[in-house]
Amino acid sequence: MKSTGPLYQELVYPSGHKTVAGRRSERAERLVAFCLGVYADTPPPVCSENRYYLKNKFVHLFRNGFRRPVLRANPHRELRDQKKIVEAWIAQGARIPPFLSCWLIRGDSAGAGSDSERGLHFAGMRHPDHRHLVLAPTANRERFLGPLLASQMEEIRGDWTPWEEKSNAVWWGGALTGSHWADRPPHPLTRRAVLGHFNDNPSERVRLHLSEIPQEEHADGFQAIGRFEKRDAFRHKALLLLPGHDIASGSSWAFSGNSVVMMPEPHLEHILYFEMAPWEHYVPVDNDPADVPVKLDWVLGNQNEAQRIVARAHERLRWLAGPEYLWACNEVLRRVAPPLSMRIRRRWKLR
Repeated sequence: MKSTGPLYQELVYPSGHKTVAGRRSERAERLVAFCLGVYADTPPPVCSENRYYLKNKFVHLFRNGFRRPVLRANPHRELRDQKKIVEAWIAQGARIPPFLSCWLIRGDSAGAGSDSERGLHFAGMRHPDHRHLVLAPTANRERFLGPLLASQMEEIRGDWTPWEEKSNAVWWGGALTGSHWADRPPHPLTRRAVLGHFNDNPSERVRLHLSEIPQEEHADGFQAIGRFEKRDAFRHKALLLLPGHDIASGSSWAFSGNSVVMMPEPHLEHILYFEMAPWEHYVPVDNDPADVPVKLDWVLGNQNEAQRIVARAHERLRWLAGPEYLWACNEVLRRVAPPLSMRIRRRWKLR
């Protein structure tokens, strides 16, 4: 790591990535505090590495070796998120501290299965009641951040439809997931509720693309029609984002488009939602499906402001893909790292 001044540090990417300088700022420091949660002003606990805790299907042990991270080999679907977290740490030039150990939490649980007494936990998202989880400053489940987000934003420009050529409609696409949130406060607007409402009250201005019905879900008369292309979504002036098992998987690509995003206010915390505000970066929708066409009417009646909302959303994403985010990513990892004695630092030639 090469020092270029008190507020800068050079992040050297693996082969295939350019060198990017991280930059400290007040906003970046706010992101660090947001990620650290309850540990923003308190030293984080040491990971217990208790083997009995590993039987909890929501937790996975990460232990950084002397040269590279070591993940317990397991092909199960619930561990993909954790592996993506570490892969993205490396891809965005993160300096993973030596001897760092932590529990990685499956994203879908948002912390529900975690035990704060077991020590340090990292998660892609968290419920506001589980702020003992440290938000992992990295991509997981295609919700990109850093250089991966920058690449996605550039690629998606090829799928845009000019605003004046878009249909005066709102579009949603995804799988039939997230029904469990209907019984848990706060009650977000669920996909099942929206599909049911517009099956009973069809509207040409509300276009729904149900891509998949998971085996654990009841079809209830709904019919999946398969995958969709992002360019199909961007042919509409508004996109509806709805929570699934956690936050909408399409969050980063939807905000990367040139259609205005409509969504209920987030009930889970995620870095993509850091300092995101209704009416500034998206159009808020009440927890009632009947509010969807009402908010679409606002978009169609205020199209210049709707396009300004899109522009401000793009500005946010560029910040989350830039040097201040990269500094925050490394600062979070540094803050949760165990202190090392000078003897260990000399032995391993650490700075």
